[in-house]
Amino acid sequence: MPAIATTSSLNDYPRLSISSYLEQLRITQPDSLPVSYKHKGKHHSYNIELAKTSCNYGNYRYWFLCPSCSKRTGVLYCAGSYVCRHCIGASYHSQLQQPVDRIYTKLNALRERLGWQVGVIHGIGERPKGMHHSTYERLLVEYEQLINKLIRTFY
Repeated sequence: MPAIATTSSLNDYPRLSISSYLEQLRITQPDSLPVSYKHKGKHHSYNIELAKTSCNYGNYRYWFLCPSCSKRTGVLYCAGSYVCRHCIGASYHSQLQQPVDRIYTKLNALRERLGWQVGVIHGIGERPKGMHHSTYERLLVEYEQLINKLIRTFY
């Protein structure tokens, strides 16, 4: 069973993504990126080392090297200083969900795919225009199975 919501999620931390620096990296091709920010009233300024790996069809993919453990990662999270998710010890939001929450998430994803209003109290809508009848029937069966599973969890 996943941890109860007392555990922090990665959504609780400001993030720094390598993809936000791609244009700068293509032009300058540095070995490190300077980072400057303010966290809890204290100013931080340091360089984050970079690594690059070759892609199959040419060019390179850039990665941050975690300042704490030197793991290669595409996203760093601010917990005083920017570190990888392993050093923070936080989990993804989906890892903190309880089984009943997972059912609600799946139901809402199905309702969205079917073009229905999100939320189980709303009725079943019509088949979306352009969706094959067989796909619609398969999704309806899956939806009904999830509703039955949800009902069984409460009784």
